[in-house]
Amino acid sequence: MSSSQPATRAELKAYCLRRLGFPAVDVNVCDEQLEDLIDEAISHFQEFHYEGTYRSLIKIEVTDAMKTLASGTTSIPNSAWSESNQYVELPPGVLSVDNIFTQVSASSSIPGNIFNIKYQLFLNDIYAFTNNQILHYYMVQNYMETLDWITNSRLYKRIRYTSNTNKLYADIDWRELGVGDYIVVDCVMAVDPVLYPKTFNEHWLKDYVTALFKEQWGQNLSKYDGIQMLGGVTLNGRKILEEAKAELKDIKEELRSTFELPPLDLIG
Repeated sequence: MSSSQPATRAELKAYCLRRLGFPAVDVNVCDEQLEDLIDEAISHFQEFHYEGTYRSLIKIEVTDAMKTLASGTTSIPNSAWSESNQYVELPPGVLSVDNIFTQVSASSSIPGNIFNIKYQLFLNDIYAFTNNQILHYYMVQNYMETLDWITNSRLYKRIRYTSNTNKLYADIDWRELGVGDYIVVDCVMAVDPVLYPKTFNEHWLKDYVTALFKEQWGQNLSKYDGIQMLGGVTLNGRKILEEAKAELKDIKEELRSTFELPPLDLIG
């Protein structure tokens, strides 16, 4: 991309420094600080911006070692307790897990053959679609899906996951899984800017990185606040710091009000 449309970390860093006046003005921030601030900005972008994540289906092949591990337990340090090993480790970048699928089969309401309830309801009610409202049929189908979600233990599993441990615990009977079978994980992944370079050109991310650079610049200069340099120039790091904090506040408010996905309510 062009110099105003960064596609790498180095281009993003150079672009944000130019917005602060470099090289016409010395920006007193060391390279290590700049790299840390870029990491902080990307992490914040991935956590809150709707463009910072994407849904993914991860396929994991069941191995004999995985089944052996799941049948055992691990002692909790400094205690007399132990915890189950019924988990699989996920790749880096997984932020949350919605569901896992261990097999696909016909059920009472999920389409699989002509004898399930959902197929029969559709077959018997299709003639009425042009005469009656579709709302009733839609509500019945949602009710059937809810019943299936509660009762069909072969499709929907009890799971526990946190990104800090990176372990997906699945409360299932691992004896039902054979070596060579697959577990499909429905999850939310963080966007990796290295794989998707357009991320570096997100205008919110560029504004946020620039404001972080400015804040660090002000913090570095505030140590020498009021000192007069050669030529009569007086350092005023506190003013730069205050301006940066005000800009960061506005940028974060824009993120939460405009670019963050709203929470989903459970209705019913």
